[in-house]
Amino acid sequence: MKTQKKINRNVNDTVIKTSLSFEFLIEELEQIVLNGKHPLFESASKLLAGLDNIPEIKTQINDLSLLEKNKDLVEQMMAFVINPLTSNTAMEGATVPFHKTTFFSTEQLRAITNKDEYKLEIAKNHDLEEKQLIKIYFAYLIILEQIYNYKTDFNIPLDFKLTNEQNQRVQYFRKNFNYKYLRVGTVGKLKRLTDEQLKKLLDNIADLSYWRETLPLESFEFKGFVHFSFTKSTYDFVVSELKSNLLDNKTILTNEGFELIQNHIRALIEMPNLKIGLAAIDQFDSTINKSLIWKTLIDRSKLSCREYSGTFYEQAMLEKKIVITNDFNEAENDRVVAEFLNHGIRSHVIVPLVLDGETVGMLEFASENKGELDMVKVSRLKELFPVFAVALKRSKNECKDRESAIIQQHFTAIHPSVEWRFREAVVTLMNENSTEKLSTGIEPVVFDNIIPIFGASDIHSSTTERNKAIQSDFLEQLEYAREIIEYGKLVNEMPFLDAIHFEIRNFISTVKNGLKAGDEFVIIEFLKNEVEPAFKLLKDRFQEMEKPVNDYLQKIDTENGVLYKKRKEFEDSLTSINKVIGKIIDDEQIDAQKIFPHYFEKYSTDGVEYNAYIGQSLVKKLKYNGIYLKNIRLWQLLLKVRIAQEIRKLQSELPVKLDITQLILVHSQPLSIAFRQDEKKFDVAGAYNIRYEITKKRIDKALIKATKERITEVGKIAIIYSHADEITEYKKYIDYLISLGLITQNVENFELEDLTGASGLRALRIEVNFENNSLLGIKKRPEISVDRIQI
Repeated sequence: MKTQKKINRNVNDTVIKTSLSFEFLIEELEQIVLNGKHPLFESASKLLAGLDNIPEIKTQINDLSLLEKNKDLVEQMMAFVINPLTSNTAMEGATVPFHKTTFFSTEQLRAITNKDEYKLEIAKNHDLEEKQLIKIYFAYLIILEQIYNYKTDFNIPLDFKLTNEQNQRVQYFRKNFNYKYLRVGTVGKLKRLTDEQLKKLLDNIADLSYWRETLPLESFEFKGFVHFSFTKSTYDFVVSELKSNLLDNKTILTNEGFELIQNHIRALIEMPNLKIGLAAIDQFDSTINKSLIWKTLIDRSKLSCREYSGTFYEQAMLEKKIVITNDFNEAENDRVVAEFLNHGIRSHVIVPLVLDGETVGMLEFASENKGELDMVKVSRLKELFPVFAVALKRSKNECKDRESAIIQQHFTAIHPSVEWRFREAVVTLMNENSTEKLSTGIEPVVFDNIIPIFGASDIHSSTTERNKAIQSDFLEQLEYAREIIEYGKLVNEMPFLDAIHFEIRNFISTVKNGLKAGDEFVIIEFLKNEVEPAFKLLKDRFQEMEKPVNDYLQKIDTENGVLYKKRKEFEDSLTSINKVIGKIIDDEQIDAQKIFPHYFEKYSTDGVEYNAYIGQSLVKKLKYNGIYLKNIRLWQLLLKVRIAQEIRKLQSELPVKLDITQLILVHSQPLSIAFRQDEKKFDVAGAYNIRYEITKKRIDKALIKATKERITEVGKIAIIYSHADEITEYKKYIDYLISLGLITQNVENFELEDLTGASGLRALRIEVNFENNSLLGIKKRPEISVDRIQI
């Protein structure tokens, strides 16, 4: 009963007036005698005669010792209520109304309640107030029926748990009440109950205060006795409880909840020593026992994932059918069977849990006795299998949500290609921490033996172009400020205007000669702290200064405090280029990931660069082959050609005619990358591999040996490499692109000047053919595959 949550629970002061009486049973006996032809006529006549000799038993009984003194007579009376032929099998009795006192019970009930080996208790825990509340509602239901002739369908089920303390067998029984020999009387004048009040009572069944106000229990008294009986309800009760338990996602995720489920199933199939297991399985693969929900009979640490392959577990999962093992001693021996025998388990059942055609997990049962588990016992649980499947699916989703939350907390955004590995790390963390608080750190996420792929599309001379824009804006702003100061001097000759005019001329000279480090900050501070206050003074004092000052202020960017015209044109042009390159890369990555899943990340600064890694350790299910790397390298070259063509086309739309240079860094030696939690990104791991990172960061400034010329050049793609065998592969790709007309035959080969931390580098430089626009604006590239090239 759960209505008490909304009730004023001050119920202990409620008194139900009751008295024990056989009056209504005796009336029934008298009717039998009056009938004359009733089959129990003789028995009833003799009993009534005996009762006449003890008149005090025919009235209200206040002293229960009277019943003990007249035990035989009481048993004869109760024989008309409870069939004496079922005394050794039925669990029945009689009590004083609304009291615990049982004054009569069958042999079977006495045998259970009087023996230490049995424990009979209410199945659901109720505190004293809840028990009193149940009594109160029972009383009100009887009042409605007997006094107001209204029989309600409202019922308060009262289930009891019977435990055999010797073998721990559990059964459930429902206690049924028969109020045939109970009468309700009124104290004082009967209170009329209108239809409206009755409806309101029934609509507010949980509002005890309203019931007590409308029908005070002090106005009624209960007289007679209550006959009760227990009927076995194990199946109905357990199935109902399991369905209710499984609605709570946390039930199968906690040890306490899982233990509760196990005990219910033990009761349902009457096997006190039954062991059960439950696991969420997306598919039968190399990580089967790394599932977050893995409450199986064999601990995940005992067997490796591969040892489940080819066993009855795999058979059940793949064929989606129940598999029964009657005796592991007679089963084909493998590590799984051996582990079960080590645990003393002889018979076993595995049930795949299927939902909408998808296997979401498994349920298993085990016994220490051979042949104890069979399809008959399993069929008693059949109704529950879909419920377990739904509960497991829901709990899996909750776990995945929690995984995602932890991933977001510890790793932020993760590339889809490697998300599986982060989820494995999180599952391991969650499996090692049974509480909500995750006390241990997440295991390192490292990928070994992978090949890096790096490319960059940089804005050509971006620093020079940016400085030119800044220089132009400063000159225009300073010239305009000089004109206003000169006009102000004409309006009113003030010495401090001469001083400002002098500084403005000096700054104009500084800007024309080229800005140096710190000059930009000094000029901005001068304009903000010296020029603008002077303008405000002139504007406020002299009306003719208002318009020129306002015109100046309207041209100034309010956020930056400076003229932001040429700089905005530059930044808009740079942003447009970055957006186009980023969009091309994103579009092309969709097809590239179809070649073979690989880790990929891009960054935007003055241009766009990207890091990619490919190899077996990055994928969970597919088998890596070197041909995939070749495909990705060819894809990368085609990507660079398309970017060059798209940016050349875009130039006519740009406020500033910016262009790009492009490079590719070839590195064929496998390396390792590790996720750095502090910076939320992958870094190359290992001292030897650091050389790759150093080269990658400095390569865009590399010079052709014995020259001052950079290897990167507008309209060309530089391919940087260290070893001759690396470039052999690329020469084939270059010939292929020449045959397609995507690049010209102008292929240059250079040695590069040594960089700090990187020496011995060489480069090929190829020229994009801008007359061939076949890759411009493509949505679906023609199938170009490395398989067509003789490598």
